[in-house]
Amino acid sequence: MFAAHLRPGVAAARLAPVLVFMLAGACQRVPFDDGDSAGNDEVGSSGGETESDTEPTGGPQQPPDFTPVFDCEPSGTPACPMGQKCTAVSDGGLQNHFKCVPDDSALLPLDPCTPAPESGQDQCGAGTVCLSSTQDDPLAGRCFPLCRNDVDCEPGLCSTSPFTGTTFCADSCDPFVGTCPPGLGCRQGKDRFICDMMLDVDIGTEGTNCSEFNGRGCAPTYVCMPGALVPNCGSSSCCTSTCEISEGDGQCASPSLCESLFPAPAPGYENAGACFVPA
Repeated sequence: MFAAHLRPGVAAARLAPVLVFMLAGACQRVPFDDGDSAGNDEVGSSGGETESDTEPTGGPQQPPDFTPVFDCEPSGTPACPMGQKCTAVSDGGLQNHFKCVPDDSALLPLDPCTPAPESGQDQCGAGTVCLSSTQDDPLAGRCFPLCRNDVDCEPGLCSTSPFTGTTFCADSCDPFVGTCPPGLGCRQGKDRFICDMMLDVDIGTEGTNCSEFNGRGCAPTYVCMPGALVPNCGSSSCCTSTCEISEGDGQCASPSLCESLFPAPAPGYENAGACFVPA
């Protein structure tokens, strides 16, 4: 096995749908039914003819720029003057401007909280911020650790909220065991699996279209692979199931084989594989 936000109210309720719409062009040929986004994300649209049947006009588009602004270091010690904390706030758009604000720390990492993206007064401790991990209830959040890069998050990875654009630490997880907190799913990262935020479109199974840019569109335990490697894939990228290399090819439907998923896997993920036809 493997090693293991906008002022509360109407404005907050509107943020996620707006960001979802902004992110919609990033995901190639992935249908959705909320009329979202992620870590770097998002989705195509479906109408009378779904995007699983047609290629987006002009071909796939790159995801929007989520580059954060750092006026303080979220993992610094200390990151701010005494009596202040470094957190991520919104200046009228994405919640990815890192600033020092009055320290109202009262909660621990992953504690339930209410997002306060304009003021940063969400009661989350220094180095964490209150983020919602669902489109359904933008006022229900958890105190997620903040990050600038992956080094801040070992043994996890630095991910990006598809709803607010905030960089946060996503813990590592085992794709074959449901070990993630409620509202998060065990998704493929660059060299391991992480407990990441899920979108409404992240429900695809074998052969379902997914985003070639960020892997969105696949359900937990499935990964996004080049379409040429996935049997019966009608897109440039499709979802396929994960497998354990040590258990052999019998976990995969022929002609797929259980092959290594990560070119340079993180420690503990050397046995992580996926079902596909090697090139």
